[in-house]
Amino acid sequence: MIAGMLARATRVMFTPLLPDDFLAVVNPLWSARVPRARIVATRPVGPATTELTLRTGAGWHGHRPGQHVGLGVDLAGRRHWRTYSITSAPTADHLTVSVTAVPDGSVSTHLARVARPGDVVGLGPAAGEFTATGPLLMVSGGSGITPMLGLLRGGVGSDGNDVVLVHSGRADLVHDDDLAALPATVHRHDSRSGRLHPADLDVLVPDWRSRTLLVCGPAGMIDAFSAAADEAGVPCVVERFRPPETVVAEGATGGTGGTVTFSTSGVVAPADAVSPLLRAGEDAGALLPSGCRMGICHTCVGRLTAGAVRNLHTGELETADQGDVIVRTCVSAAAGDCALDL
Repeated sequence: MIAGMLARATRVMFTPLLPDDFLAVVNPLWSARVPRARIVATRPVGPATTELTLRTGAGWHGHRPGQHVGLGVDLAGRRHWRTYSITSAPTADHLTVSVTAVPDGSVSTHLARVARPGDVVGLGPAAGEFTATGPLLMVSGGSGITPMLGLLRGGVGSDGNDVVLVHSGRADLVHDDDLAALPATVHRHDSRSGRLHPADLDVLVPDWRSRTLLVCGPAGMIDAFSAAADEAGVPCVVERFRPPETVVAEGATGGTGGTVTFSTSGVVAPADAVSPLLRAGEDAGALLPSGCRMGICHTCVGRLTAGAVRNLHTGELETADQGDVIVRTCVSAAAGDCALDL
């Protein structure tokens, strides 16, 4: 009886807040319900790239080598999420990611050039399956080195595993100073002498056809090396920082778009047939979850409750009458009027 009275009193005292909410006021990193991290150090690792060292809070559940993580920052009163490769080992004391400031990239510019030690950022769960077993050939270009760092620091290439890394970039490579410490045979390719092509592997890594390829870099590089691996019958795992070119299925052209209703947000927005629903909602003022913004991290998903949408990568049509349809708003467009539980 007394226990029941105490429980009811506790609910009255804390409703609608939870004890976790009060802990977060004292220290944001104590919240297990809303994971956060504090920046403890920044380090330039390239002309426009900064490595962030993060102290994770109670809500962080760790990661596996090769995974990525979403970071949330508040800009102009809105929370924005972007996804970055984890470059630290799972056993490291701190989490590290490297952020390259891109033109017109408000979040990347803030994290790479404005953020300072002491700042708190939102922290999503680790995700991704960018890994393989040896013998391996890692091929990276530019900032594509970052997931390779995470893999190698996390143990891939140790214990005598046969790993070769071919990295292409300018003379001032991203993480150039860190390459010498990697547990792999490293070949640098200066892009000023020409683009790295699959044919170069016959000279750099003559036995490459007996290895599994891991490829990360510009879209053209990924497409070229994955095609070469497919032709040679070689397993190939890729990690993209940008979505592949849109593939529009037969019958997908000539769409008129429609109106999208974000039921939870209470926002109704016009949406054309070729732009992501995420963008349409944000332009109309909806506060929508997002991460990689290219269909990989599944942060932006919502249930389709009415109408139809079209996947911008595959051209596939998804309709609410198909059942429990979960839509990635960053790679889906309106195919007529539709509604989402977001």
